[in-house]
Amino acid sequence: MITVLLVDDHPVVIEGLRKLLDTAGDIDVTGSANDAASALTQAQALKPHVILLDLRMPGATGIQTTRRLREQGYAGAVIVLTSYGDQAYVTQALEAGADGYLLKSTPSEQLITAIREASHGRRQLSPELLDGVLSEIGDLARERTAREFALNEEDLEILRRTSQGASNRAIAMGMDISEVAVKKRLALIYQKLGASDRASAVAVAIRRGLI
Repeated sequence: MITVLLVDDHPVVIEGLRKLLDTAGDIDVTGSANDAASALTQAQALKPHVILLDLRMPGATGIQTTRRLREQGYAGAVIVLTSYGDQAYVTQALEAGADGYLLKSTPSEQLITAIREASHGRRQLSPELLDGVLSEIGDLARERTAREFALNEEDLEILRRTSQGASNRAIAMGMDISEVAVKKRLALIYQKLGASDRASAVAVAIRRGLI
């Protein structure tokens, strides 16, 4: 049996989730809590395989609670179950140590499947949140690559405009800098990327995900 701790400050939500999970056959709701302090106590006492955790609760947020659970050594899966799909919340929850972030609109069967998957160490995310997470991962990768080549935002903008076929004069006018500055900056960009000309610089930038 997969043991689950339900954490939500609304008793009706707890009761609804309990009834739903009872239908799964292989999931046992071993406890519930209505705030962060109770969640931490219950997690230590019950050591459930999975904790379903609301985002907004009295005492501490689900993100803060997740971080404290990890600090106190809880090794099971934490799934934030909330109505809030803001990308910032998703990122903060995952960084705090959550194994999943699901919206309360998640269909019943998908929620049950997510709990099963999480109990085996597989991360869970509502499909509608996936694009935002992938976009953020892409942004982080782009930032790391830019730092690797010592390229700043102005360099990347020049590269973007170059890839669109803009001349040095057009780039200068569009960025409100001198044409001489653009020429010098491009020469430095070529050097940093190990490129010999505009075409090869753009090719390297595209291949490395910079533009």
